[in-house]
Amino acid sequence: MLGILLALLSAFSFGVSQVLVRKNSEKSNYLHIALTVTIMGNVILWPLAVAFTDLTTINTEALLLFVLAGTLAPAIARLFYFKGMQTAGISTNATIFATYSLYTTFIAVLFLGETLSPENWAGMLCILFGVIFVGKNLNNGNPKIVNTSKKGLIVPIVGSLSIGVSQIVRKEALNLYSQPLLGVAVGYAMSLVVYLAILFFSKDQNRPNYTPDVMKKFWKPGVGIAAGWLFSFLALNQAMVSIVTPLLQTELLFILLLGYIFLRKIEKFTPKLVASALLVVAGVILISIN
Repeated sequence: MLGILLALLSAFSFGVSQVLVRKNSEKSNYLHIALTVTIMGNVILWPLAVAFTDLTTINTEALLLFVLAGTLAPAIARLFYFKGMQTAGISTNATIFATYSLYTTFIAVLFLGETLSPENWAGMLCILFGVIFVGKNLNNGNPKIVNTSKKGLIVPIVGSLSIGVSQIVRKEALNLYSQPLLGVAVGYAMSLVVYLAILFFSKDQNRPNYTPDVMKKFWKPGVGIAAGWLFSFLALNQAMVSIVTPLLQTELLFILLLGYIFLRKIEKFTPKLVASALLVVAGVILISIN
């Protein structure tokens, strides 16, 4: 029961935070947004990790797995998420990202020898059809969203793949070393390293300078996203992946609801797009049935 509650809290925190990001996303660069969110997360999570983790019992193998999982998500996945939000819109982007359980299932079948039930196959079809419908309704009247071609879906697809792989790695790390606070803190540290490296080595002349105004606009969603990651780690520590994963995907429902309320001047939420998102959520639930 506790794992279920934590997963729902994670989904709600993520949903609220993504809506807050989208509200101001056109006023900043996606890399700067990711950097701000990551800075806030490190400030919040590392003191908690140090205070509540017995550092004398660190498992080296688990720590390396936390590093790998953190590089995949949040580091890589977050960059692609915010980039996709700017190019495809929050609802389309969130719908595509919600398909990461599809990749997790493929990996489990190919490398872990797991078998799929009829419900699992039905879930996979629901997810695939949901993504297809999203692609067909990509240009659905969002005049402020640019580059909304089907090629633009590559960004959230690659990002969701990163999350799917990281989920398996993260769960294995938690099985070896049940310290979710340290795990999420390590993930945030790796994200900071990745973003600073991009800023240092990148030669993008068109990218604006990072200013205090960026921090002012995005520190609040940074706190919410950090809380979401913490809740998701705690949920995975309390319950099976097959239970936690579909509950985390209710983030998409929170985004649709809150986005419709607060972002109607920025984006248009069509019935077809909502139906596609619901189809993906239904697929995630079916694919998670043991």
